[in-house]
Amino acid sequence: MDWKNAKTILISGFLILNIVLAVTIYNEMKMDEIPQQTISNTQKILGQNDIHIECPIPKYTGNDYTLKYEEQALSEGKIADELLGDNYAKEAGNLYKKDSKSLAIYEEEGFEYFDTEHNIKINGDIKSGVDKFLKDTFDKIGLPFDEFKQDGYYPDVENENEVSMVYKGQYKDYAVFDNYIIVDISDSSIRSIKYHYKKPTSVMIKKDIFVIPAYEILITEMTKYPGISITQVDIGFKGYTKNDKKTKTSYEGLAWRIKTYKGEEYYFNARNGTLME
Repeated sequence: MDWKNAKTILISGFLILNIVLAVTIYNEMKMDEIPQQTISNTQKILGQNDIHIECPIPKYTGNDYTLKYEEQALSEGKIADELLGDNYAKEAGNLYKKDSKSLAIYEEEGFEYFDTEHNIKINGDIKSGVDKFLKDTFDKIGLPFDEFKQDGYYPDVENENEVSMVYKGQYKDYAVFDNYIIVDISDSSIRSIKYHYKKPTSVMIKKDIFVIPAYEILITEMTKYPGISITQVDIGFKGYTKNDKKTKTSYEGLAWRIKTYKGEEYYFNARNGTLME
């Protein structure tokens, strides 16, 4: 037997097999893609219902996923020390106060800080100034600011001196909508901070469950809201579906988020299309 020729034939056979498999997979993937005509028809239907869409419509139609969380206790003392300073008073429950500042801490979930005066001034650019303040403050407290990304900047249409900045959680390549920071600024001073966080630990695929395409949500649900301008459509994790109190573990699945020009957000369960709070 000519082993050299046999080896050549064997290698050629493997190459041809790989090419065939690649073409097969590519064709199967193309069958799962949403045709551009469907996207165009969706945009047309939205327009006919007085809905303006100023962003791409995602074409994802793949598997659903589950995000696993673990609750972690907050260091109330560190949070109060950093945001209120010395000599604050602890009142009923987890409420702390000092002069014009107040702080409510929610066990293992987050906190809300309010200030009626101008104790935290932001000099220069608001976006970068708030970023720096949060990073420095969270580093001192021990909170994971690096797991958030800036998601929205909303000036008040009636008062140009008032602005809201929103940060959403991020885990690997996934948005985590239930993890958030909301900062309200007035006259270049931080007036309130709302922080909510549970620690993501892993993502699991649901092999036999697939998400509803975004265009179906837009047609069946968003046509109920004529006059809005849609600026973003994306997918991420939202809505705790299970909570194991013994292990302090919770889970949630994917949800479509539809965001408007005014910063309003509509969330829909990506598996069944129901509106979520």
